[in-house]
Amino acid sequence: MDTILQNFLTDHYDPEAAHSLIPLAQSGSSRKYYRFEYQGNPLILTQSDNIEENKTFFYFTSHFSEITDYLPKIDKVSDDFSIYTQTDLGNLSLMNLVENDREKSKEIFKKSIRQLVRLQVLGDSGLDYSKCFSYPEFNYLLVLRDLFSFKNYFLNLSDIEFNHGRLLQDFEKFAHDFEKIPNRYFVFRDFQSRNIMVHDAQPYFIDYQGGLKGPVQYDLVSLTWQAKANLSKEWKQEFYELYLNELNQIGQNNLDKSEFQKGYQLCLIERLLQVMGTYGFRGIYERKPHFLKSIEFGLKNLNEIKDLELINDYPELKTVINRLSEPEFLSELKQKIDG
Repeated sequence: MDTILQNFLTDHYDPEAAHSLIPLAQSGSSRKYYRFEYQGNPLILTQSDNIEENKTFFYFTSHFSEITDYLPKIDKVSDDFSIYTQTDLGNLSLMNLVENDREKSKEIFKKSIRQLVRLQVLGDSGLDYSKCFSYPEFNYLLVLRDLFSFKNYFLNLSDIEFNHGRLLQDFEKFAHDFEKIPNRYFVFRDFQSRNIMVHDAQPYFIDYQGGLKGPVQYDLVSLTWQAKANLSKEWKQEFYELYLNELNQIGQNNLDKSEFQKGYQLCLIERLLQVMGTYGFRGIYERKPHFLKSIEFGLKNLNEIKDLELINDYPELKTVINRLSEPEFLSELKQKIDG
């Protein structure tokens, strides 16, 4: 066992806690997670050398805990902020529930959306965005970064033909349009079912340290269009209407529904392309099996949005999405990867 972790647990808990430490599966980040027991109760220990990110997590947890009880509670923090312990929310994520009991997951989705709206709007008040990790606002530059990630790590690695100059023009116009979306509050940015733990039949949110100020529709898209969750059109529409209703109830009753829908579609395009960039980097480039398997689900999502009227504003991007939606593209890509 790491001597630093052993000393931390012995100093803050007791030797038995240190001896009970069990490593958990690695996430996509460099953070290391462990489970241990103290006085018969399980707790989670996190170790990360990204001190700035850790401090953002502590700040967000403190701030949003004033609004909801459905977040992990931080127990102890090391003097150098590299180790911290928090409540154990178990092993069942909303993604697990979707895969094993789809109908039961529907109520958790609804509870998650209600909590999401509260945290986005009410949590925006008094939040010091200068304490965000990396980016304080979901702006033009961040959108361009995501679009270039999609181009460099998915399109270029897939060897499909497109006009680079015209695509870059579309990227620039899209990023400017995205930045103009109104209704900007707190956005988790990776609000998907793997980051929602189901504990005592309630959704608890985790892994929100990447949050920033942005268009609220983005989180709704991230949740309901998660590729592997593969939610039906009916569920997506129902959750969209629930989200709108919750926004109205929380005081956003002057909402322009047409403008909100346009913002939703912009967020939808941005999120799906951002995800494909990740799948390309982690899957095609790094050859990680989970991300390779996810590419098929991501392409299915692109096929569902290819006929959005809004995409006509970005003709070369539309051409690219249509190419990726062709049935033979996936088999061609698999042959390239396997070859």
